[in-house]
Amino acid sequence: MTAQINKKSYSLNTKLLHWLIAGHMIGLIVSGWWIVDLSFYSSWYYLAPTLHKSFGVMVFLMGLILLLNKFRKRPPPLESHTKLEKLASKFAHLLLFASLITIPVSGYIFTTFTGQNVSIFNTFDIPAVLVTSEKIRDLAIEFHIYASYGIAVVVFVHAGGALKHHLLDKDRTLRRMLW
Repeated sequence: MTAQINKKSYSLNTKLLHWLIAGHMIGLIVSGWWIVDLSFYSSWYYLAPTLHKSFGVMVFLMGLILLLNKFRKRPPPLESHTKLEKLASKFAHLLLFASLITIPVSGYIFTTFTGQNVSIFNTFDIPAVLVTSEKIRDLAIEFHIYASYGIAVVVFVHAGGALKHHLLDKDRTLRRMLW
């Protein structure tokens, strides 16, 4: 299937994946912060992590699709962007794409380290294929936590950059990703 590329805008598939991933990532970051403070006696103690894992798998799969889609032709950077803005954009996107893969994988590693499968919305399981040691589990947990804090900052800067282009520079950066 060949998509018609508009040089002024991203494809509908790219826009849809971008906004779905953005909403899910924000929800996962917030829910992750909330989950670590849940009391054992909270009614959410078991359900919240299960939902977090399920939505994390969804983000991982959408991220893979978006990454594959990225290799297709897409609009070039706007001419109004400076070299520094283009470099910052490439670096931010590299971190965002890397996080779409590495954060869910680290979650998978520490969830399945004992051989327990990951249940997705209580409908099917992803088997535990990497039974690891406690040391690797602990490294995966640390990575998962700190990478999530780091990507929260990158998401904030990414959104801020888009708003800067829209409100101050009055260029098409944000509008290319809107409907």
